[in-house]
Amino acid sequence: MKNKTGLMKKAVVVCCVALMGIGASIAVAQEKACGEGPGGRPGPHDFKKIGKKLGLTDEQKTQAKALFSGNREIVKPLFTSLHGERKNLQTLLHADTVDEAAIRAATAKVAALEADLNVNRAKTGVQFRALLTPSQREKLSAMEKERHKGGEEHGRPPMPEHEDF
Repeated sequence: MKNKTGLMKKAVVVCCVALMGIGASIAVAQEKACGEGPGGRPGPHDFKKIGKKLGLTDEQKTQAKALFSGNREIVKPLFTSLHGERKNLQTLLHADTVDEAAIRAATAKVAALEADLNVNRAKTGVQFRALLTPSQREKLSAMEKERHKGGEEHGRPPMPEHEDF
């Protein structure tokens, strides 16, 4: 009986991790469908809309393009590594046996890369906001709040309760 409980707990953990992976995939797919680039940054189509809404000057547009172009070279290898590590994690999650140590190590690698990308996103955001006037920063802040309202609206499924299994 005790062995069945342990096995059941492992199965629940694997299912939760798989559901989180599916949720992340949905979120990434939705970001791409909305015209966003890697890491939730505006894609080329969104940048024009954001620029119009903020009323960027030609000089601000030039500076922003230079900032984002330079940043692209920094994040590209991080995204390549992240893609590879996520594939590795998915392979481990769908294996016929559970290698807990390998899953934990792969998950830690994914988390470290995501942390690096988040730090980069924050730094780039600070640099971009420094190009803006106070009024434009207020508009951008309001736009970001609107965009991040309600996680479920942006393709993130709610965490399942135990009885959902």
